[in-house]
Amino acid sequence: MPHLTLFPLLETHTVPGWPEVYNPSLNDVLLFTVALPVAIALPIALAVMGPAWLRRSKGEETESEAA
Repeated sequence: MPHLTLFPLLETHTVPGWPEVYNPSLNDVLLFTVALPVAIALPIALAVMGPAWLRRSKGEETESEAA
């Protein structure tokens, strides 16, 4: 069976009797695809890379820089 016959099953119409589905705006899509991952990644990046950045800004040499 070709895969193209499965596409009618993926319709996004609301079932009769059910409430209308919220149609997300471009801002909603960007919030979930860009802003939330960035908001999660920033504290993790700061926690992991921050100490090295702080040492470098104070002028302390790391082992890799001394070699």
